[in-house]
Amino acid sequence: MKFLYLFLAATTISLSGAVTIPGEGAYAISNLVDLPEQPTDVSQALANKLLDVLENYGLTKNFGVVAVHSHTDLAPGQVMFQHGNATFTHQEIQEYAAVKDEGVPYNYRITTDAAPALLPLDLGDITPGANAARADLASAMAGNFLQDFAKAAAGHLTGIAYIRPLDRNALENGEVVKNHYNDEKTAGTANAINLADANPADEPSFFTRGVGNSTAASDITILCGACGHGNPWVDRR
Repeated sequence: MKFLYLFLAATTISLSGAVTIPGEGAYAISNLVDLPEQPTDVSQALANKLLDVLENYGLTKNFGVVAVHSHTDLAPGQVMFQHGNATFTHQEIQEYAAVKDEGVPYNYRITTDAAPALLPLDLGDITPGANAARADLASAMAGNFLQDFAKAAAGHLTGIAYIRPLDRNALENGEVVKNHYNDEKTAGTANAINLADANPADEPSFFTRGVGNSTAASDITILCGACGHGNPWVDRR
């Protein structure tokens, strides 16, 4: 039987203005070691099971399930940092020490070992929406969220990601978000496209539930494509 985990706690804010999450791991380049370039380890059926866990903990409003992967070769001390709004997102490699107080993780890897960990994979702007999502995640972390998620993941390479304004706006308009990268894989963009313009070869990498009054068990929210149809870097339409 589905349940909703409720936890009331005082919200703690860091000096950078970000809501703190007890048990959140530290960002490190090692969090991205051995990640594949293509997000092939999460089927939609598995995403549905993992979204059940998120829904049980009241997280589907602000988080979805991500098939963790990486297109960039980061050097020690570097991080992908993203800025964006409801129509466009840009991300590029930054020195972590220079931007660590300006952002919060948007994507997490959740390990599936005996002691599951919430490992940040990137950084994005600190916004009221991102902080609201972090407050929800802090509440869930006070329970058995990580353990329940790791059990449902059953060894698959997956995690959770913040539903950005771009993602939410796309879903509310019947669209999907497409990620693109430059040839050097040092910078990327994301924007919404019509489903009819999607490349069938692109891999779904992010699944959400209930956004835009959707009643589906899961909605494909982001398509991953390093280049190809609709790519502003190399437009092959």
